[in-house]
Amino acid sequence: MGVSLAKGGNVSLSKEAPGLTAVLVGLGWDVRTTTGTDYDLDASALLLDTSGKVLSDRHFVFYNNLTSPDGSVEHTGDNLTGEG
Repeated sequence: MGVSLAKGGNVSLSKEAPGLTAVLVGLGWDVRTTTGTDYDLDASALLLDTSGKVLSDRHFVFYNNLTSPDGSVEHTGDNLTGEG
């Protein structure tokens, strides 16, 4: 199942794919063709408890904390070009 989201978009994975057991998130973009500074996208994941609260700082997975404590979420690094 592929999903493309626009800024501010969201999707309910439990509704769209109830049997889902794994997710791969990738970010891609077109290189700037006009003048201006280059830009980069960063992905992050928050692991929440049943009340919707982040369990701890270690459960915020991003470029400076690449793996969740239980290993269920892994950030595989940064792609500065946007190419897939």
